[in-house]
Amino acid sequence: MIRQVSESATWQAFSEWSGTLADIESASSVLGWDRETHMPVGGAETRARALGTLAALSHRELTRPEIADALEELRAADLDPARAAAVRLAQRRRTRALAVPERLVRESSEASSRCVSVWADARPTGDFTRLAPELQRVIALKREEAEALREPDMGEAYDALLEGFEPGARTAWLEPLFAKVRAGVEPLVGPAADAQPPELPPDLDWPKGAQLELTAVLAREVGFDDTRGLVSESAHPFTASPGAGDVRFTTRIDPTSPLPGALASMHELGHALYEQGLPLEPAGTPAREAPSLGAHESQSRLWENYVGRSDEFWTALDPTLRELFPSQMRGLAGADLARASRRSQPSLIRVEADEVTYDLHIVLRFELELALIRGDLEVADLPGAWDERMESLLGVRPPGPADGAMQDIHWHAGLVGYFPTYTLGNLYAAQLSDTIAADLAPVAELTEAGQLPELLEFLRDRVHRHGSRYETAELMRRATGRELSEEPLVRHLRETYLVA
Repeated sequence: MIRQVSESATWQAFSEWSGTLADIESASSVLGWDRETHMPVGGAETRARALGTLAALSHRELTRPEIADALEELRAADLDPARAAAVRLAQRRRTRALAVPERLVRESSEASSRCVSVWADARPTGDFTRLAPELQRVIALKREEAEALREPDMGEAYDALLEGFEPGARTAWLEPLFAKVRAGVEPLVGPAADAQPPELPPDLDWPKGAQLELTAVLAREVGFDDTRGLVSESAHPFTASPGAGDVRFTTRIDPTSPLPGALASMHELGHALYEQGLPLEPAGTPAREAPSLGAHESQSRLWENYVGRSDEFWTALDPTLRELFPSQMRGLAGADLARASRRSQPSLIRVEADEVTYDLHIVLRFELELALIRGDLEVADLPGAWDERMESLLGVRPPGPADGAMQDIHWHAGLVGYFPTYTLGNLYAAQLSDTIAADLAPVAELTEAGQLPELLEFLRDRVHRHGSRYETAELMRRATGRELSEEPLVRHLRETYLVA
């Protein structure tokens, strides 16, 4: 009886500690959402300071010495699987936070902030010479951080950075996997570009208000619960979840075409639906979160690419499109928009890349950031290495660093190890699509039959409801019944884009 009471009191202490961390993260999420959607530009400095304070409070709470005994006692207790996962994940976060000296945390934050500022100012002119010293400092600190975080089972320092975004992933299996992705996708690039569907008429104006209404229609159709979420507009689409019952996503509007906004909406809806499907218990703990960015990307990529680019999806939308865009749709059918969404052409900019070429952009970044952390590539040599790989992979060469090594914010913000999660998401989405076809029906058939709620329920059962109980590789193994492979993705791209 004494041990039961003790465990109950200890769990209560753990829950309060986890809840405090969750509340701080919730406040940060709301402030970040507001910054990207409604905040006046004059509030940037104050908002940055507020977010910095919350980050410091979170780190201070995460490393609070008093919680150590409670975590140790709970790890030895006989807990149910959900609670055991919550304790394990909390301990992991705390261990990583304690491994990095406060001096390094401060220096890295300052160096990244300075580098992003220089990057934003230097990118328009492609002045990499000005940026290089700041980026070199960031990379040097990331190497130091990686060594501090490196665990005995990690083959190399890069694994420690990868762990922050994709727990359990290791370079030793990513390198051969991505080599297979490259080998499978590269031969498709030329033929996909040759089999070009027609573009939409370029001189049409697609009103912003109608496009936002289309996003609302899409959200309802796929099962987004607007009593527990909301939608807005931002320059760069994103999803935020301040807490259970509050999931928000944004879209972007291109007045010359409805496709960027609709596809961005479908992508973010994948993230938002995942957040709405996560388990409610244990509340306020990391166990009710997605296990990794790759897991999250699997959902956004599935809804965007397997549903949102299909003929069946746009054909079903045809009546809505004619109602919202009566003059623009004159002479067009929903299937015309579907075909236009599947145009493929090698390009320089990752965020504008099509489905066929996208993963080659990620392979390039993975190879380069791995070389930077290993010390095989110096920052000063980055633009040249980038250009050579871009030409080798996609047959295009940037005219300057602005469209090459300076195009993404990730490295300058210290986000090294993030890029692989995009391709992992694509790979998992392809395997989930195969599993859906085997267990229910092909995604296109479900879409045509108006059975998107059944698709969502499948994903809720196989992926969402588990939260972070399993690492992503194990979660997807259980969901699909197979190990991760490039074959389903390569087959999907071949069948979708290399049509006669």
